[in-house]
Amino acid sequence: MATQLPTMGQWYQDIAINRLFEIIGQDQYCATIDIRYEDGEIDQIDLEQWAQMSVSQADPPQDWRSLFDLSEEQRLFSDDIIMPAPGTDVLAGLEPDSLFGWDEF
Repeated sequence: MATQLPTMGQWYQDIAINRLFEIIGQDQYCATIDIRYEDGEIDQIDLEQWAQMSVSQADPPQDWRSLFDLSEEQRLFSDDIIMPAPGTDVLAGLEPDSLFGWDEF
C-alpha cells in the first residue's frame, strides 16, 4: 500500500508489476495523478488507486531522456510554426465571395 504522497518529478517503482514510472502531473480537484512509464507511455490514476498500489521511490532509468529525443524523420514532420515572410500579404491570393454566389443575400 502506498503510504506516501506522490511527488512531482519523482520516479517510483510499482512493485506488483515491476514497472518504473514518473509523476508528471497532479489534479487535486479531480484527485488524479498523471504518470509516465519508462517506455514513454502516459497514464492517469486516481488517488484511490495510488493508495492501493505497492510503490517505492526509485532512481530514474539511465536512458529515460532518450525517449524524448526526436529522430531526423520525426523532426521533418513536427508541428513547426510556419510564418510568412515579412511584408507579404497572405490574403492577396483569396478570391472574393462573389464567385461563389454568397453575396446574393
